[in-house]
Amino acid sequence: MNEDIRNLIETYQRGLNEANVDLIRTVYANDAIFIGQPFPTATGVDDIVALYSDFLSKLDFNVQFDVLDMELSGDLGFVRTRSHGTIVPKGQTPEGSEGNREIFVVKKIDGTWKFYRYIFNAEV
Repeated sequence: MNEDIRNLIETYQRGLNEANVDLIRTVYANDAIFIGQPFPTATGVDDIVALYSDFLSKLDFNVQFDVLDMELSGDLGFVRTRSHGTIVPKGQTPEGSEGNREIFVVKKIDGTWKFYRYIFNAEV
């Protein structure tokens, strides 16, 4: 696996698990788009960060991302992942785990890979 992409996914995972919105901001391109069930589509890094700020203030994450597939060509590529773990309201104890399927479209900007488009839904 590409080391830069692995670091990008791990930084994102750490940002979620630590509820660190500043860290989340670093993984997204300025013109990124976030499409995730059940959230509204967020366009641009400021809207995306506002969305994360809202749900990270209400939820505790303990998730891990497994890379299933990746293809990079030039300055664009995609990464398909599966995440698993727990997402619960703050202060509550997890009663089970859940999983999601994700597609990250990544773009190299000034030599650094960023999330350009991100879509996910619950694993069934």
